[in-house]
Amino acid sequence: MNKINLQDKKWDRKEIEFWKQISKGELDDIDVMIYLALRENGRLPDTELARIVGVSTPTARRRRLALQEKGYLQVIGLLIFEEFGLASADVIIKFKESSKKEEIKAFIQEAVNNPKVFEVDEYIGEYDIVIKFFDKDFKELKKTIEDFLIGRKIIAEYKVLPAVSSPKLFTKPMKYKHV
Repeated sequence: MNKINLQDKKWDRKEIEFWKQISKGELDDIDVMIYLALRENGRLPDTELARIVGVSTPTARRRRLALQEKGYLQVIGLLIFEEFGLASADVIIKFKESSKKEEIKAFIQEAVNNPKVFEVDEYIGEYDIVIKFFDKDFKELKKTIEDFLIGRKIIAEYKVLPAVSSPKLFTKPMKYKHV
């Protein structure tokens, strides 16, 4: 097979080439492997990262920091709501055509600042935005969403899509406790 085998990691050459191609040549094999290793475990120390990728520790550190400084890589913490038995839902929203840009911008900022919102994405197509909410259970989640959306004059329509499973969240299958 066309795999790169570095210590205990195996990456498909096609996956590495894919990431190099979509980065328009900004990433080389080492950069991609650093990304792939950190995607699987963002807490890897540089010594382990170096071992996995097959470079020296100073090289791994320098390359990781360069990726971060360029804004290509951000190592973040991700709280897995399902591990705590929390409920989450994607809410897709279509704004009224008469909505002013300032109103939409203020609405989006309010969503970003909401502690029970963990992601906000703008879309092109039938719907304009997706807001991802979470709460302690589905009953509270429904109330949280309704409290945030009901009475908003800029919203033409919305749909709530409760999340019940995540076959793949980054690289790991997720087990939902509330299902």
